This record gives sequence, structure tokens and C-alpha cells, in this order.
Amino acid sequence: MTNNNQPSVELNKTFNHTIENYNFGNLPNEICIEILKDGRPFSHFIEKWIDHNYPLTHIPGKKGYDFIDKAYPEILYDEKTFTQNGCKFCPSNMLGQGRKFDQERFINHCEKLIFCIVSNINFPNIKIRFVRGVDLMKNYPRGEIPLNKIIEFFD
Repeated sequence: MTNNNQPSVELNKTFNHTIENYNFGNLPNEICIEILKDGRPFSHFIEKWIDHNYPLTHIPGKKGYDFIDKAYPEILYDEKTFTQNGCKFCPSNMLGQGRKFDQERFINHCEKLIFCIVSNINFPNIKIRFVRGVDLMKNYPRGEIPLNKIIEFFD
């Protein structure tokens, strides 16, 4: 990180929340829960929810980060969702078929960020943990937290 300020969020602490009012018209709750356990649609909602509930400002459309700190706008945050497939926090352009992991770019990416790791596995109960990228990188040098480490990660 380029700044010595403490971020406005508490690092390395797990925050537990229960999301309420997540229905869509007359769809049964079970269907809404199923949809919101998928990280793709969930990310659209959780980013706005974090902006509303934490001292962060959502910056839509930015490549490489999702939020800035309201008190220290030079501090950047990237939200990643911990789903049934684990949590991948390397840059999204390194994920997917035919894409390659680039260690140097991964290190550069992690050094600039605080990650906001969110678990929606037990939606509507969610867990959130803010961790500096350099600390995540030490424990998970390939940019992936396996599903079997979820309890350890959020403890």
C-alpha cells in the first residue's frame, strides 16, 4: 500500500450479517436464496449493500477495485465472494478457460488493495472479512482460498 493510514474498516475481523427483504415480486424465498447464492448476481447486490453499510464508496465499472475508503480515498478495496467453489482473488482477467496466472501481476494487484471477502454460502446469513492483499497473498500465494479453508479463514 502506498499510504500509512489505517483504513476505516476493521481488518482481520469477521462481520456476520443477516440480509432481510431480498424477495423479488411473488418468487418464493427459496428461489431468491438459490439465485443469491450464485456469486454473479449476488455481487451486484452486495457491492451496493457494502456501500450502504460500511464506510466505503462503491466505484462501479473500475477495473481492479470496487470501493474507495470514504475517509482515505487512496485506499482501494476489491470485493470477492466466497462461494461453493472457494474464493478466487487474483485479477479477473487471469480467471477462466485459456487464461494464465501471472505471478508478477498478481503480486502488484495484491499490494495495492484491501480485499473484502464475503461468504454467501449460507445466504441470507453472510460473513464479511477485510484483509490486506499482501496478507492474503502470504497465506494463499496462487490467489485462491479453497472451500475447505472457509471455516479457518473466517475464524
